[in-house]
Amino acid sequence: MPPLTIYWSRRDLRLADNPALLAASSYAVEHKTAFLPLFILEDYMTAGDPAFQFGCPSRWFLSEALPQFASQFEQFAIVTGKGAQYLIELGKKYQLTVFVNDDVYIDFYKQITKLQNAGVNVTVLEDALSVPKDTRSGEGNLYSVFTPFKKNVWARFITYKPQPTFQPIQELSYLSSKEIPALPNLLSNTTGAIFETFSKKRLLTIAGTTLDLAELIPLQNMAGWYTTEAEALKRFADYLKSGDLDAYKKNRDSLELDAANHDETRTAYTGKTSKMSLALAWGLVSARTLMQMMQKHFDESFDNPFSTRVSEGALTYISELIWREFYRYQLFHRPDLMDTEFQKKFQGTIQWVDTETAQARFLAWMKGETGYSIVDAAMKQLAETGWMHNRSRMIVASILTKNFGVDWRWGQEYFRAVLIDLDEASNNGGWQWGASVGADPKPIRIFNAELQAKNYDASGAYQERWLRSDGAFSLNAPSVPIIEHKQAREEALMRYGLGGEGARDY
Repeated sequence: MPPLTIYWSRRDLRLADNPALLAASSYAVEHKTAFLPLFILEDYMTAGDPAFQFGCPSRWFLSEALPQFASQFEQFAIVTGKGAQYLIELGKKYQLTVFVNDDVYIDFYKQITKLQNAGVNVTVLEDALSVPKDTRSGEGNLYSVFTPFKKNVWARFITYKPQPTFQPIQELSYLSSKEIPALPNLLSNTTGAIFETFSKKRLLTIAGTTLDLAELIPLQNMAGWYTTEAEALKRFADYLKSGDLDAYKKNRDSLELDAANHDETRTAYTGKTSKMSLALAWGLVSARTLMQMMQKHFDESFDNPFSTRVSEGALTYISELIWREFYRYQLFHRPDLMDTEFQKKFQGTIQWVDTETAQARFLAWMKGETGYSIVDAAMKQLAETGWMHNRSRMIVASILTKNFGVDWRWGQEYFRAVLIDLDEASNNGGWQWGASVGADPKPIRIFNAELQAKNYDASGAYQERWLRSDGAFSLNAPSVPIIEHKQAREEALMRYGLGGEGARDY
């Protein structure tokens, strides 16, 4: 069989700092084999099956981003099928050597095991984390609290240099013009062809009940989101030039500023946050590249996370990047966290409200009809754009779980269906944090929606921006929430087994 070197692209749609791409191309040149960059649109992505959630925003993004990524190669194959099985079948025709960047999600390692068991030569490159996955405390334990983890990995994180940008070189050879069309399940590298393979269903299954999101929330408007590495890099460069990173610590939680700088088209940099979550989730850029860009911009190594002589905003931003690492580290070691509380004391012990009540409250929460204006504004933002400010994500998670007594797994699943910047680890970590059942445990946090609005949207600009379609919004207009906060707080304390102790309002 003829040899074939494959770069298996997954969530790494970039040329810069792409370990698997560089390794595959170098191997192909050294061993004089044909080189094939490949993306497999897996069945779970295309089927629209809520049991294997791959939301409409993700389908849209891949339809737009994949052809642009593929166009940078002399040859790039986009195919459909099951990841490992497709490569195993291809291995019956070619002697494969596969290079792929790692992931923290359990299904990835199941696929790698299938390939290895089938005799496929596969090399997995470190990429999902910029710090060692085997990081341990001085006692040899996995970290469960963020700050000690950050102190341990900080030096490694800021000094981990990005790899060179892939450059097409003459020595690379590709499959012949006859071999490419013969690849099984080959798609045209166009947005139309890719989007056509996706189911148009928008379904969500909660507690055994399947909901049709098409009947509940509008189809999100994704137009204008950046979809290429070049656009993402330009956006971050513009963010650095704007000076907003310097004030990141002060402004990052401001919902007023988010509303004031909301860009209807999202084609250019606006706002006080970088909106790099999309780029990081899909691998348009790596955290290492962002780190290097900050170091170059500030001419600073950031070797001291507690320094007072460097940009406080930049230090806070780096800390947020390490939070992303922390959640990936947790999910890598604890894949059961997708449906199990991190804290053992809360596993199976929280008495969520009954299913009928939960479903009614969950539907109102999804549609932005809770009576808590700040929550409803945030849910409208998500429903319309596929994105939500991070402060808002914290608020809506707390209200759903604490005030409404709805299982955090329901909220996690909804976000999986509708976020364009979905990162499974961060989404899971955020929901467990919001429900006070996750890593980095603190006393139970109960968010007071009115207090959160007062602190982060004092003028009501954010609420007005996202609720104005329902008529004139008045900051002083009375609202009637599903459940008053005082009652909700008392019920939450009982639900968590705290009585009247051990909780703070935020």
